Amino acid sequence: MMENRHMAVRLPGQTRKILSVYITFLVFLIATVAVDPQIFSSGNRLWALSLQYAPLMLCAMSQTACMLVGGINLALGTAMSLMTTVCAVTMGPGALGMAQGIVCTIGAGALVGLIMGAVVAYCRLPDIIVTLAFSYIWKGVALIVLPTPGGYVNPEFSGFLSKGGLFPPAIAIVVLTLVLWKLFKTTRTGLSIYAVGGNPRAAYESGLNVQRTKLIAYLISGIFLGIAGLLLAGQISSGDPTIGTSYQMNSVAAAVLGGVSFLGGVGQMKGAVMGAFIFTALVNLLFFSGMNAFWQYVVQGLILIAALGIKAIGYYRKGGDRA
Repeated sequence: MMENRHMAVRLPGQTRKILSVYITFLVFLIATVAVDPQIFSSGNRLWALSLQYAPLMLCAMSQTACMLVGGINLALGTAMSLMTTVCAVTMGPGALGMAQGIVCTIGAGALVGLIMGAVVAYCRLPDIIVTLAFSYIWKGVALIVLPTPGGYVNPEFSGFLSKGGLFPPAIAIVVLTLVLWKLFKTTRTGLSIYAVGGNPRAAYESGLNVQRTKLIAYLISGIFLGIAGLLLAGQISSGDPTIGTSYQMNSVAAAVLGGVSFLGGVGQMKGAVMGAFIFTALVNLLFFSGMNAFWQYVVQGLILIAALGIKAIGYYRKGGDRA
């Protein structure tokens, strides 16, 4: 009995912090299979479903990169739309045209992150104000690049993402991104992101370059966003200058559900990915339940408030330490 009681205590520190996320993830995974048992009976069904989940997973990772340094990206939704338009106007036929679109979209994401990061870090302006202002800028740029939905997304690229095989490519891309983040997190720069988010003054006094670290965090956020935009463009087989709006707050919700703190310095990318799965699965389950679409928004909002409330309670119970 005592052994079971202390089992969670013996878990590694980081795993223990998101143990509830693992459990919730498992519950929603089982529920998803229960309401849609045909998922595994058809490869194409599983591939299509994975492509529905993957863009929000990467958006949650993008949002987490900003939140880890104590910021937030309110321009993520319009920037996501911009990524799909860039993909749709730069991708061409054939392998070379497909590669061109991929490179240009990820490059555009990196540039978006770099620009916002530079303003936040070196102009020392609040993240929330800077990214809110840039949300209008990226919306305008997206409409300039592609005024109406359309453009060209290589059918081979869309087919690669949506058709059967050994493993869903969209999920493979998410897993590969997580592995690369895991490797980056062990470097000095990766550790600096957590240090700066945890306590910027202490990080500065320890000799860390706070401005450069914030810039790198936003750059990484932009790269994740570029990959997310590629997957979304592949899913809809076109570009759309307005499609990313819902991803803005959904990415915040997914990150919070995955255990990422608004205070900075606390959170894991795998937690954010599981949070994105939980959030998307919740939306699907509400849809399958036949609930009125308007009430679905109410339930989603209440769950987000509950997730934030639980973190706030944990924060105050620890005497103000970061939860």
